[in-house]
Amino acid sequence: MFDNARYITSGINEEVDESIQVLLWNFIDLLKLKEDFTIDWLQVFELREISNSKTFNQEIVHSQEEPLYKKHYLVAVDKPISTKIYVIDDSEQSVLMLSKEY
Repeated sequence: MFDNARYITSGINEEVDESIQVLLWNFIDLLKLKEDFTIDWLQVFELREISNSKTFNQEIVHSQEEPLYKKHYLVAVDKPISTKIYVIDDSEQSVLMLSKEY
């Protein structure tokens, strides 16, 4: 999973800063490195802007359903956003998309 060509949708291109896009792909790559772990074809990222912290301004919750996985990240980015993003692997390609584009 997620070892094929990678694409982004027009919504991602317009709404999500490139630094966040790269970060999300990196989180998937880190998950692929876990031993004895099966990565699901659907990866979900919930992004929330944090306004009450001087250190971090973006929360990212990375999850999948099967097997169950959930991890929280706090990062500092140039343009924090609040949205839900899906990354889908159909065995031929991987696509990063806004949930509203699914």
